[in-house]
Amino acid sequence: MTMTATPITDRPIRLGVVGLGTISELMLPPYLAHPEVEVVALCDPRPERLERWARVLPDAATTADLDELLTEAPDVVDVLVPTPQHAAVATQVLEAGITTQLQKPIARDLEQADAILAAARATGAGLRILEDYVFFPPIVKVRDLVAADAIGAPVGVHMKIVNTARGGWDVDPASYVWQVEQTSDGRGILVFDHGWHQFALAVWMFGPIRRVFAWIGATEMGPGFALDAPAAIAWEHESGLRGVLDVTLAPDTYFRSEYYSCDERLEVTGEYGFVRCNRISAQGLQTPSVELYRDGEVVQFHAIADRLDAGFVASTDHMVRWLRGDADPVIDGPTARHVLAALETALRSAREERVLDVTG
Repeated sequence: MTMTATPITDRPIRLGVVGLGTISELMLPPYLAHPEVEVVALCDPRPERLERWARVLPDAATTADLDELLTEAPDVVDVLVPTPQHAAVATQVLEAGITTQLQKPIARDLEQADAILAAARATGAGLRILEDYVFFPPIVKVRDLVAADAIGAPVGVHMKIVNTARGGWDVDPASYVWQVEQTSDGRGILVFDHGWHQFALAVWMFGPIRRVFAWIGATEMGPGFALDAPAAIAWEHESGLRGVLDVTLAPDTYFRSEYYSCDERLEVTGEYGFVRCNRISAQGLQTPSVELYRDGEVVQFHAIADRLDAGFVASTDHMVRWLRGDADPVIDGPTARHVLAALETALRSAREERVLDVTG
């Protein structure tokens, strides 16, 4: 076993990437643009995906075998495989003693999350869960304004997801196969996979969640397949602060977007006013991405990078600082496990139609 020796201070970060599906189109460009990152190996079972990135990264090793990728001695492996494969791939990398960055959510269930955390503890290898929303500049600005007492003590949180089929990029249908399969046990695309972002934001901004109530509907989209919307989820933090997530399906709404066609909004209400982030995935509202209201006045923040990819760029900068020894992971393994526990509690709450405490 070859351990990643950190901090890495005297050379570029050697990066391996496992999984080259749709999300790689957001993950790899910031790596290519970063002067302190060297992509040394790529792994995916589909030859066409390897060929697509080999043209961009001719010096990187390409392989369909994870063991072969690990022989390239990466400092960190970015795991971008579908969520149901997270545990198998991440534990293999961690058991090799190599620092691992794992795409959100940490795993499809708590048992698999615990296997990942156990592998990290056993070898001491670093683990960072990539949640791009906590690096998205407009959301960071919202958090900073709340922390600076710009609206007084928070008294409520409202988040909204609007899902539509118009706008955005063309996604390889193969990228949705595993998502559809996950819906068979209640882990829907909108609440479980997308809702992870919102639960992670809530925990990042306001601390652990202690109880949840969820009302999750279903909209049939085709034979044997339904989206988990409309949905409404309410939660209470250990501090007593309460939040609400509204998941809406509006398939004929158009959002201008270079990435996913959905859009999201976040609003924090304080004692004296509120601050909100008007968009995340798309450019729906053509207003400044962050607005603050207090005492009858509105302040708009214009000079903020607010395309979705800005979060991935900032996350890459943070990953480098983490491996240089200058930062903590932000979303570490135990924090990610708590987010998953809260999300699973929401799914169970909807089935049982009652408020549930977050346990486990």
